[in-house]
Amino acid sequence: MVFKNQILLLVFLLSLTSFAGSLKKHLYQLGKRYLFHRNYITALEIFNFLGNYKNASQLKREAVKFFQPIKVSLNKEPNIRVAFAKNFKTFRLVCGKYTYRGRYENGLYLFRGRFLKSIHLKVDSENCKLFVDRVLKTYLPKGVGVKLINYGGSLLILELPLELYIKGVLPGEVYTSWPLEALKAQAVASRTYALFNLIKARQSGKPFDVGATVNYQVFTGFNHKFPSVERAVNETRGEFLTYNGGIIYAMFHSNSGGCTHSFKELFGVDIGYLPSVREPCNIKNLKWSSWKKNLPKVEVKNFLRRLGVNFTRLEDFRIERTTCGRGKVAIFKTDTGIYKLPLSFFVRLNLHLPSDWFFILSKRGRYYLLAGRGFGHGLGMSQWGAYCLAL
Repeated sequence: MVFKNQILLLVFLLSLTSFAGSLKKHLYQLGKRYLFHRNYITALEIFNFLGNYKNASQLKREAVKFFQPIKVSLNKEPNIRVAFAKNFKTFRLVCGKYTYRGRYENGLYLFRGRFLKSIHLKVDSENCKLFVDRVLKTYLPKGVGVKLINYGGSLLILELPLELYIKGVLPGEVYTSWPLEALKAQAVASRTYALFNLIKARQSGKPFDVGATVNYQVFTGFNHKFPSVERAVNETRGEFLTYNGGIIYAMFHSNSGGCTHSFKELFGVDIGYLPSVREPCNIKNLKWSSWKKNLPKVEVKNFLRRLGVNFTRLEDFRIERTTCGRGKVAIFKTDTGIYKLPLSFFVRLNLHLPSDWFFILSKRGRYYLLAGRGFGHGLGMSQWGAYCLAL
């Protein structure tokens, strides 16, 4: 009887090893996919978590290279290429009495009676109107370039001076009514972020430098002019952040909740310009300083099953934390074993959590009741923290 129990225990442990191996395999493939699509931060988190699994450590070193400061000399203000609209069917550029219009069909643009692979236009007067699929997307100042290409579908790229671009970024990233010093801090961070991505894109041969969404930083265009934004950008013109003489990857997020992440503690690599910093300001009454969320257990179960985890019951959900209290690893206990996953980017984004800093108040019923702090990934500058300090 003892021998039989030992065999059953061995079979059970081997099954757990098999499930764990399957989970690592899924994570490894996802990490490679993130790396291929240049989502370096999530790829780095996954490969750091996998440790010595296959060649994860080598791929981790490849992902880390992206975050190293870039040493480059800038003699003049560069133009930046912004992927502004994609997967559209029609466009129209109205400049005074002239109208340019086109339609995307089967990888080509029908423009002035001809099918073309790409189109290059230059705005030659003030306040031209750019329509995409009959919707007014933005007014465009004189001198802005409009380029249309096929890049996995239709893609419209704006080419414009860097400082003008920053003026189109701030209204999408912060409130224009914020104190001037907070707007100036965001202008410097956004300019640095843009320059870093511009240089990386030119090195890789990518046809654009940044997108217009939260995947990069939000670029709203020029439908409105804000004197506060104009002043903040003009008073910081040409200013950007460096570390050891190189332009940094200037990360920022909405609200740290009181403490930013340490890049070293999160990924096992020391990037000196992204340490953990405690907010020297009382942010508890600011937006997203605290939140609550009902996380459906079925959503967690489906997430785990998509990763190849086989189980019947989800029994527990716990968090491993960093020294400042933010979440680092999510631990899921099921009837087939205990499974750990990187929390800060991978789990947080897949489960649509406001931040990785939360506590589980209740595990009863169909939901986990979460109480959290902050909004976003927690690395770099806290925008609401900058607002608080500017006050």
